[in-house]
Amino acid sequence: MTVFSRKVKYIIKSVNYFIILLLLITVICSGYCVAQDKISISSSVDKRNIKIGDIITYKVEVVHNKDIEVSLPGLGANLGGFEIRDYEEFDPRKEDGNIVSGAEYLISTFTTGKFVIPPLEVQYKEPGDTVYKKLATRKIEINVESMKPSEEGDIRDIKEPVELPYFWWEAWGKWAALGLGVLIVATGSYIIYRRKKQNKAIIPKKVPPPRPPHEIALESLDRVKQEKLWEKGEIKKYYTEISEIIRAYCEGRFYIPALERTSSEILDELHNISIEPEVYALIQELLSVSDMVKFAKVIPESETHKKIMQSAYTIVEKTKVLPIEDTKEKDETSDHSCTETEKTEETVTDLNNEEVREVNPSNAKNSSEGEK
Repeated sequence: MTVFSRKVKYIIKSVNYFIILLLLITVICSGYCVAQDKISISSSVDKRNIKIGDIITYKVEVVHNKDIEVSLPGLGANLGGFEIRDYEEFDPRKEDGNIVSGAEYLISTFTTGKFVIPPLEVQYKEPGDTVYKKLATRKIEINVESMKPSEEGDIRDIKEPVELPYFWWEAWGKWAALGLGVLIVATGSYIIYRRKKQNKAIIPKKVPPPRPPHEIALESLDRVKQEKLWEKGEIKKYYTEISEIIRAYCEGRFYIPALERTSSEILDELHNISIEPEVYALIQELLSVSDMVKFAKVIPESETHKKIMQSAYTIVEKTKVLPIEDTKEKDETSDHSCTETEKTEETVTDLNNEEVREVNPSNAKNSSEGEK
């Protein structure tokens, strides 16, 4: 009886241990299933058999609950004997109530043989945890082959030489082109030598003769006169432009740097040149009055405005130099001979009379009525 009771107690005790062990296994499995339901990881490649240098796309996807924080390994991942060429982490997307995160690796190798992409670990953290947990992918085997030779084999027989067709223009055309090039170079060198020997330009250029200084000056004075600057109140601009015109004319006519000199320096240069005293006095007066207006801000009377313009015309007309051909034509067409000074005086007189008529039209009308 005692032995039987001991066996019964032993059996009951063993059953209790078994039930406890079964409960522990159930709890562990249920926890594992819950964990598996919260996060899962998968990996794949687009091809397992490749040749040296081929690019493989290695893709890793993590499906997890929206409350789980996932950290991917990035470019620092250990992919065994493969070299990472590029890496792209795609944006998370929703799928069946879960979040799908992941990345793609472009990898390659230049060694033949069988390679293994080791398990890639992904860290994640559940809500309320302070420590990251790890979840790894499965390993993937890749077979890398060398470039296969052609079906004919690596070493082939030497082919017989092929006889190319003969074209006479290909053989003689080169010599003809060479001879033509030598002829052109020789002709050009001879022409250049002859023109240099004759002190001529290699490429002839037709250069128009420069305009006479008096033509430029008279044209500029006509422009200033038509603008009527002093009548508009632009006194300083009026005297400045007349002064610059006469300075430029003196520089072209008497070959002195009048545009770069002061008025006193210009007068010193003109003093050493044989010009008429009347012209020298007109230039001196014109420069002096212009300087007073420009620098001292003096406003002359209206009669002085007209006088300065007339003095500028007189200076140009009395000192201008006509070309020889123009002088001959005037001598042939004129009925009587007269000197250049007389022509200038007549021109200046006409200009004076014209200016007087413009200023005093009423006086001219009264005089004409008195004569009648």
